[in-house]
Order: sequence, then structure tokens, then C-alpha cells
Amino acid sequence: MKANVIRIGSANTSGNTEFPSVAHPSGSRGRVLTKAEVEHTELLFALFEKHLVGTRALGAKTVELALGAVRGFQRWTGLPPWDWAPADFAEFIAYKVQTNGIGLGRQATYITYLRGFQNFVLDSRGLSNDIHQKFGVQPQRFINDENVIPIRRKRYERKKAILPLSGEQCQALIEQFDTEIRDAKLHGSKSYRPLQRDKVMVMLALMTGVRVDELVHLRVQDFQPDLKRPQFGGYALMTVVLGKGRKSRVVRVFHPSVRDVMDWYLDEVRPGFLRSTSADPTLVFLSERGGAICTEQVRRMLRRVAAHAGIPVRVTPHILRHTYGTQMANVIGPEALQRQLGHENLTTTLGTYYHQNPEHVGNEIEAGVTNLTNAINAMTEGLLNEGDA
Repeated sequence: MKANVIRIGSANTSGNTEFPSVAHPSGSRGRVLTKAEVEHTELLFALFEKHLVGTRALGAKTVELALGAVRGFQRWTGLPPWDWAPADFAEFIAYKVQTNGIGLGRQATYITYLRGFQNFVLDSRGLSNDIHQKFGVQPQRFINDENVIPIRRKRYERKKAILPLSGEQCQALIEQFDTEIRDAKLHGSKSYRPLQRDKVMVMLALMTGVRVDELVHLRVQDFQPDLKRPQFGGYALMTVVLGKGRKSRVVRVFHPSVRDVMDWYLDEVRPGFLRSTSADPTLVFLSERGGAICTEQVRRMLRRVAAHAGIPVRVTPHILRHTYGTQMANVIGPEALQRQLGHENLTTTLGTYYHQNPEHVGNEIEAGVTNLTNAINAMTEGLLNEGDA
């Protein structure tokens, strides 16, 4: 008869919410843990949490999800981490699919967090040796290529293709902004300045490929000049910070019209949003109340304007990023594009943007430069004379 598994961990982790019942199901190898095993397992979890917060600098929500996945897997197996084996993970995923119907995305999430914990233990000789000394077991890999590749392959095969906007669609999007801006000015609408701000946000996203979270947290001092490219003014380089892990990178701007766009916006539009109560007056894009703009607000704005422009697809900030990446893929090369987009792995860049037929590379380079240039030119045409319309 299979023994009950000792419950470990606090009640406020996401992992505990997966199996709230005392009589929760466990893996086929589940057993009663000794007091020493429980205490050492808790020690490993506590050290892993410190690693995520300190060394990896992950946010609180990500840390909670990671610990929840690891604790949930431990409770299900009924085993201490140093006894986990590939068969346990395979059995766990099969159970979750059959009983909870989790999809490939959730399966990949378990792989990410459990492999992170696995690497944390195995990469530390001190932790591994301590386990071997106390329990006579050398920790082994339970997440390997055999149980990872099939899940990732299936997920990749089912991944919905993301199509970039064409040059004509980019132009239609900006023309819709221009139409609404003129109408707002004519009727004295309060939306006049917000529409101008939103137009510049969209233009900057198309010019740089930054994430929406990076865009809304952009600060005035994040722009820098490049003495080798005086035509860009003070906007040749742009430092952006991603909330996930607070990682920063420098993005190079490739279209010199950014100088006129940003000079006009910072001088003529942005001052109208500054308030004495602004928590961060250095933000480039401020809300009507002088505060930070939330990403959902940008998504709603973009979806609305794109629909009114007659664009037949759901336009999101990621579509703008994908449009930039697609047009620039064969222009600046994979390594440069990886740095521009902030991809952690080059394989992400190559797998997303480098699948073209080699015979067409020459034509695509020319078309990419032409399309991006035409789109940006169309967006900036008449920008500074907008007030005279």
C-alpha cells in the first residue's frame, strides 16, 4: 500500500493551490519522507528562491510561479528532489494532461521552472555534495532532451504564425491617426494631445521594435547621441529596460527622421501632460493625469485605431515589433537584430525571422529597406506641419 506523502511548503504558494486536497494524488513512486528529507527539501527551496530573487533578479510574480511549479511537482511525486527521475516528470505531465487538460504552453512552463531548479542544484557542487553526504544519493537530471524536445516540437508546430504589417498597412495606421488628430483639433476635443502622443508611440515602436513594456517605461534621459551619426541628433541610441529581470540594452535607431519626430513631440506635445503631481516627470510618454501609461491602455488604443483604419487583422504592440524585426532581419544581420530586439538566445531570432529562401535574399534585402523607408517616410510626412492642417 502506497504511503501518504508528507506535505511541505507554505500555504500561499501557487504550487499549493494546484493540489489543495490533503488526499492529493501522487506519483507511482511516492513514499513517506523522513524529517531530514523534509527539512533538506525546504532548505533547497529556500535557497532556490534566494537565487531567483538575488542572482536572477526576477520579479515577485515570476518567483511565485517558479516555486509553485517546483513545490507542486514535489508533492505530486512524493519524493525529495534528489530522487526525481525523467520517468517521474513524464508521469506527472501525462497526469496533468489527462486530469487537468493542460496545453503545450503550460507543459513548457513546467519544463522551464523545473529545469531551472534542476540546474540550480546540479551547477552547485556544494549542494550536490551535501546531498550525497547526507542521503547517499547523487542528484541526476530529470529534465532532459528526451522529455523536452517532443513538447517543444509540438508547441512549435502548433504555434500560430504572426504576420507583419505591410508598408501600406503601416501607412494606413498613421493616416488614421492624422485624420483623428485633425478632427479632434477642429472640434476642440480633449483627445487632440493624447492622439498626438499615441501616434508618436506607434511610430517609435515601428522604428525600434521595442516591447510595449519597454516603451511605456522609456525616459527622456534614455536617448543618447552618436557622434558618428549627427543627423540623428540626440536620438541615435536608446537604452530600454525590460521589467522581467530588469535587463537593459541599447537599441540603435536606423531612421534619422526620429530626430524631427522626437524634437517635435518633446517640445510641443509632452509638456501638456506634465503635472506637478507626476510621480516620474522623466517618462517620455505620460498619461492625461501625468502618470505612467499602462500597457493595456496602449493595446486598446492600437486595436481601436487599426480597426478604424480598415486593417483586417488584430494589431497589437507585438505585431509592430514583429513588423520591425521582419523588415530589418536581412538588413542588419541576425546578431545585430538579436541585440536590437533583446532576445536572450540567438535561436529565437533565427527561428522567428530567418526562414526565407536563400535564393530570395538579395530581393528581400532591397524590399526590406524600401518597405521600411517608405513606411517611415509616410509616417513622418507632414508631421511638423500638423498644426496647420
